[in-house]
Amino acid sequence: MSSQSYAAPLRAVDEVVVDPDGTSAAARKRVTRTDPYLAGHYPDFTIYPGVFMLESVVQTARELVAVRHGGARATLVGIRSLRFTAPLLDGDEMSVALTLSADLVAKATCTRGDGKKAATMTLEFRVD
Repeated sequence: MSSQSYAAPLRAVDEVVVDPDGTSAAARKRVTRTDPYLAGHYPDFTIYPGVFMLESVVQTARELVAVRHGGARATLVGIRSLRFTAPLLDGDEMSVALTLSADLVAKATCTRGDGKKAATMTLEFRVD
């Protein structure tokens, strides 16, 4: 038996809204320097890490898959493309717009509150 401990799950979205047709979802996340996982991450220049943007999209896709597939869990199996185009800073609100194809390929755009695109990505999932 392992004595290793793990951190509490990261909640990388504040809200997710799944469209009734089950093909798309929208999410939002406010970046604040007081988020516990940002402690020490550029203390004088809080920036939301790119890996957290990815996690925000993954969590949005998981909620969409759960609705579409009766509570099933989605696992990320591949990253087809990922591009970061603008930083998310303390006080920014990120919006995620995500569509999910029948073969579980998610296309997502992360946008800041000022309308600037922060990231685009295409991810592959499977249902467990």
